[in-house]
Amino acid sequence: MKSKMAIICALIFCSLMASTQMFAHHGNSAYDMSKSIPMKATVTKFEYSNPHTQVYFDVTDDKGDVEHWVAETTNPAMLNRVGWSKDTLKAGDQVTLFVNPNKVGAKITFLQKVVFSDGKELSTAKAF
Repeated sequence: MKSKMAIICALIFCSLMASTQMFAHHGNSAYDMSKSIPMKATVTKFEYSNPHTQVYFDVTDDKGDVEHWVAETTNPAMLNRVGWSKDTLKAGDQVTLFVNPNKVGAKITFLQKVVFSDGKELSTAKAF
């Protein structure tokens, strides 16, 4: 009887340990959600994958130097609902990204909206 109880307790403990990462998700806490800044960018890579879609892009600063940036947003399933697909962005696309900046100044942002060179816009806002 004691060994059966020990096995049950071990199973419960393991289940709880495996589920703790679910509660540890950071959300948007790394970003200043009160600010949205436009960035004229050249897309270098678009990863349409879970858990967060990532847009890698280059921005030319005031001195003419190229800076490498990343913008993250929600998962592909949610983006599909608002018109996105795995082919939405391609390397070389010239776009304006509206992003929430990182609170500590890192070159990692949270994507709010993309404006393409032809004026077409895609938002991430209603995906949440």
